Amino acid sequence: MNQADRQRKINEALSYLRLGNRGHCGCIRLNPQSKGPHNDKIIELCKVYLEMGVPFVTEAIFQNNSRCDILLPSIFQIVEVLNTETEERFNSKNYPKVFKITKVRV
Repeated sequence: MNQADRQRKINEALSYLRLGNRGHCGCIRLNPQSKGPHNDKIIELCKVYLEMGVPFVTEAIFQNNSRCDILLPSIFQIVEVLNTETEERFNSKNYPKVFKITKVRV
């Protein structure tokens, strides 16, 4: 995939986010309500994505107001870090169907 095609894919993925979230690629934003191990895992994963050159958005808020821990727009993937969250709560999230969802346990 050439650079222009990759950027088109990223732009398409970002179009599912609320407008104010689209300019935060590569920035690690954390939810202060999350516990230490949860935020530590997000930082750890984002450092790997940064080193690999994979764009990411943390605490991404979609147009339907659902929020994910990490969005990888170039590969249409959502990464959810699960610490104290139950499967029931996770399954109640309403992410856009175009994204693959990956769960990572702390």
